[in-house]
Amino acid sequence: MSSLIVGSSLASGQKVLRKSQSSSEVDGLVTLVETYTIRTADLATLEPDRNTTYNSFTGTTKYARMLVETTAVNPLEGDLSELQVTYVGLDYASGVPPAYITTVGQTGAGVFGADASIVVQYLSDGSLFDTLKGGQITLNLGGSQLSLPTKRFLPASINGTAMPPNPRAREYRRTLDFIETIEALAPSPKPGTFFTGSVVQWPAAREWIYAGYVQTGISFKRRGQFNQIEEQFTEYFKGSDSFFTADGAINLSAVNGLYGKSFNF
Repeated sequence: MSSLIVGSSLASGQKVLRKSQSSSEVDGLVTLVETYTIRTADLATLEPDRNTTYNSFTGTTKYARMLVETTAVNPLEGDLSELQVTYVGLDYASGVPPAYITTVGQTGAGVFGADASIVVQYLSDGSLFDTLKGGQITLNLGGSQLSLPTKRFLPASINGTAMPPNPRAREYRRTLDFIETIEALAPSPKPGTFFTGSVVQWPAAREWIYAGYVQTGISFKRRGQFNQIEEQFTEYFKGSDSFFTADGAINLSAVNGLYGKSFNF
């Protein structure tokens, strides 16, 4: 009976808001669901396309950063239909919400920290390609610098939220080569003297690199005008075979006991 009364008062192209409800996710993304009553004959012209702005569809300036994500139609009596429109975005004018941080326990994931990966969920209104890019490290080798591409490091902060620090400083360490060992252990030769003794094969270099938390996974969805991103970061360690036990675990005593050259980055 009520639908007939509403129908008699609806003009062509008119929509009547019957219900509005909103919810938000842990990363701050807002979902707004509004239900309108319309004339079924007007469905083709009134049903909004995906990514239509809230303001253009409703004729208001209330939610400038909310866009249509989905629509649904439920026929009613009296040549009426219920049009449900779902918007996503943010219900304030500027800025993005703080990132949401959790940890996921993973056996063997830790090196100098806990056996866990860091998971960060957040929104971005910038270019997704910046997030997909890796990083670059620069090693100061004394007389020269070596730049190397690397995976994306866990940044100091995301959307104003401070990220957990690395359990220890990022570092590359290697054993000394022959000349470095002579310089470090032997006294300087006197002028006019020569090296005497047997020649032996110098052992192969041993080295390891620790990069702290690096990106080990990423997923994203485009929701309205925002990228909804989830990144996973895990400690990274790579080294010579001698720094691992028979079962593949990292031998921290051997790692910390390596005497040689050290380079932080």
